[in-house]
Amino acid sequence: MTAFSRWPTRYSHHAINRPLNERNPTVMNDHPLVSIVIPTFNRWPHIIDAVRSVKDQTYAHVECLVIDDASTDGTVAKLVSQFPSDGMLKVVKLENNAGQGAARNHGARLAKGELLCFLDSDDLLTKTSIASRVSVYLHDRTYNGLSFGDNITAGHEKPLMPGLKAKYDTLTLAEYARDRGWLHTNTFMMPRHAFLALEGFRENLRQKEDVEFFLRALCKYPARYCGDVCARMRDVQDARARSDYARIIRQGTQFIDVIRDNPELVANLPSDALENFIQRGIHTYLNALYKGGKPQQFRSMVRHFYRQGNLSLSSRLLKRYLQTFFQHPRA
Repeated sequence: MTAFSRWPTRYSHHAINRPLNERNPTVMNDHPLVSIVIPTFNRWPHIIDAVRSVKDQTYAHVECLVIDDASTDGTVAKLVSQFPSDGMLKVVKLENNAGQGAARNHGARLAKGELLCFLDSDDLLTKTSIASRVSVYLHDRTYNGLSFGDNITAGHEKPLMPGLKAKYDTLTLAEYARDRGWLHTNTFMMPRHAFLALEGFRENLRQKEDVEFFLRALCKYPARYCGDVCARMRDVQDARARSDYARIIRQGTQFIDVIRDNPELVANLPSDALENFIQRGIHTYLNALYKGGKPQQFRSMVRHFYRQGNLSLSSRLLKRYLQTFFQHPRA
C-alpha cells in the first residue's frame, strides 16, 4: 500500500486524531470534520471530476480519501500530479483488487472525520451536498443515525425519489424495504463510529453490498432526510453492476444467504418484504447465469431454488429453462 497525503493545516492534528473514546460521540461539534471516501478502479480521468466536486463543496471542513483498488491505469500517479499540493486529499493504493466494499471500509478506517460519507468515482456531489447532510446533525446535536438526500440518476435532470418527505423526516426500515430508491451510497452520511460499529460493508459481496448494508444499518439506526439533492450519477461505465453478469455469477448466492440468515432482518422486516428481497436476489442470480452463458448452472440453480420452495416456475422462466438445452456454455 502506498499513500500520498498533505493534511489540512486548518485542523488541529491533536483534535483530528483524538480517539473516539476521549470524545463524546453523542454530541456533535459545531463544525464536524467530514471524511469523503472515493473508491476507484481504472476510472481515469473520470475520478478527476469526482475529486473536484468534493473540492467545490460549500462546506469547508472536509477531507477526501481516494482508495485506489489496485488500478492498472496509473490513477494514483496521475492524481498526485493533478493535485500536487492539495491539503484536503489523501490517495491510497491497495496492492490487490478487493472490491468497492473493501475499499470503502479501508477508507473509513483511515478517516479522521466525525462524519463519514462516500462517492463513487464516476459520479459527482452537488455543491451543497455535504452542508445539507451535516445540517441534520447540527439541527439535533444528539442525533446518531444516517442523514440522506436525493440522487439524480444518469439521463435525468431531476431526482426520482420514491415519495415525498419534508426536511428532517425519518426513513424507516420498512420504507426502504418497499423501495430501495430512498438510499444510495453517494447520498448518505453517518457518524464514523456508527459505521465502524456496523463493521462497514460486507467485503465478500461484490454486488448489492450497498443494499445489504442499508438493511443492516436501518435495523440499528434511524435515517433522516436532509431536504436536498446530494449527488448526480453519470453513465460513464461500460456496464453498471446490475448487468455485470460475471461478477454476479462469481458472487453466487451470498447476497441471498446473508439476507436470509440475518436474525435482525427476520425479526424487523415483514415476512413478505423479506421474501421479496430473497426473490429479487434469486432472479438477479438466475438472470446472470442465463445471460452470462451458463446454461447447465442455470438449470441446476432453478431446480435447487424450486426444491427449496423459493421459486415459482413462471412461463418466462420455463421458456428460458427449455432454451438452455440449446445453448452452449461460453468460454
